Amino acid sequence: MLPEGFILRMQSLLGEEYAAFSASFDRPLCTGLRLNPLKTGFTGDLSRFSLSPVPWCPTGYVYDAASRPGLSSYHAAGLYYLQEPSAMAPAELLDPQPGERVLDLCAAPGGKTILLAEQMQNTGRLYSCDAAENRVGLIRT
Repeated sequence: MLPEGFILRMQSLLGEEYAAFSASFDRPLCTGLRLNPLKTGFTGDLSRFSLSPVPWCPTGYVYDAASRPGLSSYHAAGLYYLQEPSAMAPAELLDPQPGERVLDLCAAPGGKTILLAEQMQNTGRLYSCDAAENRVGLIRT
Protein backbone atom coordinates (compact mmCIF):
# COMPACT_ATOMS: atom_id res chain seq x y z
CA MET A 1 0.00 0.00 0.00
CA LEU A 2 1.51 3.32 -1.07
CA PRO A 3 1.23 6.36 1.22
CA GLU A 4 -1.53 8.75 0.13
CA GLY A 5 0.90 11.71 0.00
CA PHE A 6 3.10 9.78 -2.44
CA ILE A 7 0.13 8.87 -4.61
CA LEU A 8 -1.06 12.50 -4.77
CA ARG A 9 2.41 13.76 -5.61
CA MET A 10 2.90 11.19 -8.37
CA GLN A 11 -0.54 11.96 -9.80
CA SER A 12 0.37 15.65 -10.01
CA LEU A 13 3.79 14.90 -11.56
CA LEU A 14 2.68 12.25 -14.04
CA GLY A 15 -0.79 13.43 -15.00
CA GLU A 16 -2.37 11.01 -17.46
CA GLU A 17 0.66 8.70 -17.24
CA TYR A 18 -0.11 7.98 -13.57
CA ALA A 19 -2.45 5.08 -14.43
CA ALA A 20 0.36 3.19 -16.20
CA PHE A 21 2.75 3.99 -13.33
CA SER A 22 0.26 2.71 -10.77
CA ALA A 23 -0.43 -0.46 -12.77
CA SER A 24 3.30 -1.25 -12.78
CA PHE A 25 3.08 -2.09 -9.05
CA ASP A 26 0.74 -4.98 -9.87
CA ARG A 27 3.13 -6.64 -12.33
CA PRO A 28 5.58 -9.33 -11.20
CA LEU A 29 9.07 -8.20 -10.23
CA CYS A 30 11.56 -8.33 -13.10
CA THR A 31 14.67 -10.04 -11.75
CA GLY A 32 17.94 -10.05 -13.61
CA LEU A 33 21.58 -10.97 -13.60
CA ARG A 34 24.65 -9.89 -15.54
CA LEU A 35 27.36 -12.26 -16.64
CA ASN A 36 30.88 -11.16 -15.72
CA PRO A 37 32.81 -10.84 -19.00
CA LEU A 38 36.09 -10.71 -17.04
CA LYS A 39 35.58 -14.32 -15.90
CA THR A 40 36.75 -16.13 -19.00
CA GLY A 41 36.62 -19.84 -19.61
CA PHE A 42 33.32 -20.43 -17.79
CA THR A 43 31.74 -23.65 -19.04
CA GLY A 44 28.99 -24.12 -16.45
CA ASP A 45 25.30 -24.64 -17.22
CA LEU A 46 22.99 -21.72 -16.46
CA SER A 47 19.95 -23.24 -18.19
CA ARG A 48 18.21 -23.98 -14.88
CA PHE A 49 17.70 -20.21 -14.43
CA SER A 50 15.54 -19.87 -17.59
CA LEU A 51 17.47 -16.84 -18.84
CA SER A 52 16.05 -14.35 -21.36
CA PRO A 53 18.27 -11.57 -22.79
CA VAL A 54 17.96 -7.96 -21.63
CA PRO A 55 17.80 -6.00 -24.93
CA TRP A 56 19.96 -3.06 -23.80
CA CYS A 57 22.71 -5.02 -22.04
CA PRO A 58 24.63 -7.71 -23.95
CA THR A 59 25.63 -9.48 -20.72
CA GLY A 60 22.25 -9.00 -18.98
CA TYR A 61 19.50 -11.57 -18.55
CA VAL A 62 16.11 -11.80 -16.88
CA TYR A 63 15.68 -14.99 -14.86
CA ASP A 64 12.85 -16.91 -13.26
CA ALA A 65 12.82 -15.78 -9.61
CA ALA A 66 11.90 -19.30 -8.47
CA SER A 67 15.29 -20.56 -9.74
CA ARG A 68 17.13 -18.45 -7.11
CA PRO A 69 20.51 -17.96 -8.82
CA GLY A 70 21.79 -16.02 -5.79
CA LEU A 71 22.17 -19.35 -3.99
CA SER A 72 24.38 -20.85 -6.70
CA SER A 73 28.11 -21.36 -6.34
CA TYR A 74 28.40 -19.60 -9.74
CA HIS A 75 27.16 -16.42 -8.04
CA ALA A 76 29.59 -16.85 -5.14
CA ALA A 77 32.43 -17.29 -7.68
CA GLY A 78 31.57 -13.97 -9.32
CA LEU A 79 30.48 -15.45 -12.65
CA TYR A 80 27.43 -13.20 -12.56
CA TYR A 81 25.98 -10.38 -10.50
CA LEU A 82 22.31 -10.10 -9.54
CA GLN A 83 20.97 -6.78 -10.80
CA GLU A 84 17.61 -5.42 -11.95
CA PRO A 85 17.59 -4.89 -15.72
CA SER A 86 16.71 -1.20 -15.28
CA ALA A 87 19.93 -0.71 -13.29
CA MET A 88 21.94 -2.05 -16.24
CA ALA A 89 20.85 0.84 -18.47
CA PRO A 90 22.96 3.75 -17.08
CA ALA A 91 26.32 2.08 -17.69
CA GLU A 92 25.25 0.89 -21.13
CA LEU A 93 24.17 4.41 -22.08
CA LEU A 94 27.37 5.95 -20.68
CA ASP A 95 29.51 3.40 -22.56
CA PRO A 96 32.75 3.97 -20.60
CA GLN A 97 35.94 2.98 -22.36
CA PRO A 98 39.15 1.47 -20.98
CA GLY A 99 41.43 4.09 -19.45
CA GLU A 100 38.71 6.71 -18.87
CA ARG A 101 37.86 8.41 -15.58
CA VAL A 102 34.29 7.86 -14.37
CA LEU A 103 32.43 9.16 -11.31
CA ASP A 104 29.46 7.10 -10.04
CA LEU A 105 27.56 9.29 -7.58
CA CYS A 106 24.74 6.75 -7.08
CA ALA A 107 26.73 3.61 -6.36
CA ALA A 108 24.66 1.88 -3.71
CA PRO A 109 24.69 -1.08 -3.60
CA GLY A 110 27.44 -1.30 -6.25
CA GLY A 111 26.07 -3.17 -9.28
CA LYS A 112 26.37 -0.21 -11.64
CA THR A 113 29.92 0.41 -10.40
CA ILE A 114 30.84 -3.20 -11.11
CA LEU A 115 29.37 -2.96 -14.62
CA LEU A 116 31.29 0.29 -15.26
CA ALA A 117 34.53 -1.39 -14.11
CA GLU A 118 33.88 -4.39 -16.36
CA GLN A 119 33.27 -2.11 -19.34
CA MET A 120 36.47 -0.21 -18.54
CA GLN A 121 38.28 -3.58 -18.33
CA ASN A 122 39.47 -2.65 -14.83
CA THR A 123 41.60 0.21 -16.21
CA GLY A 124 41.44 3.98 -15.79
CA ARG A 125 39.90 5.49 -12.67
CA LEU A 126 36.46 4.72 -11.29
CA TYR A 127 35.25 6.78 -8.34
CA SER A 128 32.22 5.41 -6.57
CA CYS A 129 30.20 7.02 -3.76
CA ASP A 130 28.40 4.81 -1.25
CA ALA A 131 27.74 5.93 2.30
CA ALA A 132 27.35 2.37 3.66
CA GLU A 133 30.77 0.96 4.57
CA ASN A 134 29.37 -2.59 4.91
CA ARG A 135 28.56 -2.61 1.17
CA VAL A 136 31.83 -1.08 0.04
CA GLY A 137 33.81 -4.12 1.14
CA LEU A 138 31.77 -6.30 -1.22
CA ILE A 139 32.78 -4.32 -4.31
CA ARG A 140 36.25 -3.02 -3.39
CA THR A 141 39.02 -4.53 -5.48
